[in-house]
Amino acid sequence: MKNIFVSDIDGTLTASCNPFLDTYGIKALQRASKLGEVVLASGRPFQGIINMYSHKDLIIDYIVALNGAHILYKNKTLKTYPIPQDIVNYFLNVKHQYSNIWFYTKDTWYASSLETEVYRKEVKGVRHRALTLSDYKSQEVLKILVVGEKQIQDITCDFNNNLKGVHITASSGSYIEIFSSKINKYLALQEILKNTNGRIFSFGDSYNDLEMIGNSFYGCAVNNAELPLKKIANYISSYKYGRGVYDSLNHIEKKFFN
Repeated sequence: MKNIFVSDIDGTLTASCNPFLDTYGIKALQRASKLGEVVLASGRPFQGIINMYSHKDLIIDYIVALNGAHILYKNKTLKTYPIPQDIVNYFLNVKHQYSNIWFYTKDTWYASSLETEVYRKEVKGVRHRALTLSDYKSQEVLKILVVGEKQIQDITCDFNNNLKGVHITASSGSYIEIFSSKINKYLALQEILKNTNGRIFSFGDSYNDLEMIGNSFYGCAVNNAELPLKKIANYISSYKYGRGVYDSLNHIEKKFFN
């Protein structure tokens, strides 16, 4: 039976917008690779993920980038799930109403402004620079972020009521994530596992991890996780971030592999 170990990044393996994995995060991924295949599942774009570990001695089998909209095996694209073009056009028309709107295609990040504080923080964290949104032409958009708005819950509710064909969720306190309704992290894992019999062991912290944690064979929450995720997790670590994932792996190894 195949064992798949899948971890979220921001808020789980590391603090949000951290450009590096800490010692425990690296140890956790190294241990997981000895027990099965390793998947990094994140809202980050592909380039913002591989920049974290490409210089490390780590084996990452799959990447689920942009919350599942971009699935890769050994850094080669397996499948993409674009946002409907009418939704893309809607955000192009309302971009001046929001401080930061970001489009992500398979290989490019477009930002409405390269001068805002939140953009400078993000680019430092993911080490992946954007073009301006005015440079966007007609590429498939895999994810849209609305960032830094004060009324995040009200805006999320409004988007959910008015935008069709997309999944909308909040993460990291001030991020509204919009991606195709055909995909989430868990559905991406099902795409990876199709036609095989496998167990998914997952690690997460936030709302965009709910489907993944709730539907895994064994789902783990780091200590800093949101309460709804803790409620559905099989195991809650006493530690946060990378140490929490490392602790959860110790627990899993004792429970299922000894």
